[in-house]
Order: sequence, then structure tokens, then C-alpha cells
Amino acid sequence: MEVFFNPTVDLTQYKQEFGINKRVRISDFLDISKAKALSKTLCEDIQFNTALFHEGKNVELTNEQWNSLTDKQKQSVYRQLMTNAASGIGFIYGRRKVQIDDPVSDLSNAFSAINNDTFFEKIRALTGMSDINCVNMQATRYSPGQFLTRHNDVVEAERRRLAYVINLAPQWHPDWGGLLQFYEEDGTTTESWAPEFNTLSLFDVKHIHSVSYVTPFAQQPRYALTGWFKAT
Repeated sequence: MEVFFNPTVDLTQYKQEFGINKRVRISDFLDISKAKALSKTLCEDIQFNTALFHEGKNVELTNEQWNSLTDKQKQSVYRQLMTNAASGIGFIYGRRKVQIDDPVSDLSNAFSAINNDTFFEKIRALTGMSDINCVNMQATRYSPGQFLTRHNDVVEAERRRLAYVINLAPQWHPDWGGLLQFYEEDGTTTESWAPEFNTLSLFDVKHIHSVSYVTPFAQQPRYALTGWFKAT
């Protein structure tokens, strides 16, 4: 059987740590050859749409749609993005949804590896969330100038329980931004996690969090596989 996860990582060992604040970060999560292959795929082999908050709506534009905008229209979009962000609202980043039958084999294999009851059972044991029984996945790319402002991931209609992030940007420097940050209700920062390569971040969807602005001097985009474990 092909190895996908790092066989030396036992998720149940993190149960006590998760129980403290309902979040945990696990290094060396994937088999290193799989992590490198996925990183290469995200960097070189797929196209991302641009997801953003515009005119009060969540919008997703293909490259063709974005390139069809005039310079004046693009400037208007950016002005609104910056105005909203100044008030703690909005986002812009690259997104590419992943399916179980994805034509890119590295992505379909990644989805298959976590989309099964054997892995769900490990997540249930780690988190104590016994009703988790499905998951979704998207590839994300945060390029310089992109961000995700404070929010939580609670969507009652989708019955989300747990958010996950598998970081796949090699050699990330924390000064480049792109930090996964957690907050109190009043906006006080409680913890910041740099997107270290091959690290899994798991957290309860009730957590207020953000992805901090990726700086203009970042030497690469911030790549990851993300999604939610849910109950149906």
C-alpha cells in the first residue's frame, strides 16, 4: 500500500494538546516525498482562480475573467479591497477546489487519503468530535499582497466541525507574512503560526482567525491544502 502520511506521526499523541485550546499544529505530517510532490504540483501544475470579497459578496474569478477587466476596473476592485480590509473585512487569494476524482493525480490521491473512515477515526480520536464523517479540500495560494481578515469558519448549514491546513510552501520565512493568527473576541492576538512546510494545522471552526498579509518582499506564494471536516 502506498504511504501518504508520515508513518512515525501518531495523531492520537496530540489529543491532550488539542484539548487545551481546541487547536494543534503537527510537524512532518506527510511522507516527505508526497509533501514535495504536492508542493511541486501546487507551484507548477495547476491554475488558481482568484477568490475575493467584492461589493458585499464572495466572488471567484478565473484568470480569463480577471484579465478581461480593464485597468480602471482592476484598480477599483483593489481600492474596495483595501478599504474593506482597513475595517477588518474581506480577503483575496488563489483558490482551486479539489475533488475525489480530480484529474491531477497528486490532488486526487491527497483527497482520497483523508476522505475515508480510517482517517476520520483518527481525527475523531484526536479531537473528540465523534460526529465527523466527511471532508472537503481546496488548494490555496496567497501571493504577495493577498490576505484573509479575521473571521470564524462556522457555517451551520454545512455542519463544519474542524478546519485543517496542510502547509506546502517550502522554506517560508515568518517575516514574509502569511501567518495563521488566532484572536480573542476583542481582537487580541493569542497565537500566530508560520506556514512551515509539511505542517498540519487543525482547529475548531469556532476560533476567530486570519491569514496575515503576505508582504511584497515574500520570495514565493504561500501554498496549502485546506478545508473542513464536517458532520452530515
